[in-house]
Amino acid sequence: MAETQFDDLESVQNNEEREELVKHVLELQSQLRDMLSRVDTARKEHQSLTTENQLLQKYINNSLTSTAVFGATNGAINSNNIALQQQSNSHKPDSLR
Repeated sequence: MAETQFDDLESVQNNEEREELVKHVLELQSQLRDMLSRVDTARKEHQSLTTENQLLQKYINNSLTSTAVFGATNGAINSNNIALQQQSNSHKPDSLR
């Protein structure tokens, strides 16, 4: 009879341990679902931002190659170079020009 009481006590402890383990496993599964959801959301946002960046890069490249602003910038740089050359030539003696 003492053995059956001991077995009952042991089975109660095992059941409590199992319940605790099941609760812990369920909690971990819930946390894993949450993490997977966040990873999925981050992946979608990353893809969206990558697509947006590619679109903006194409827009910038097209704008730079097709507008007069880009040409004017090159012209301004060339004009500045010519002005600098003229200034440096004006400091040289007439025989070196």
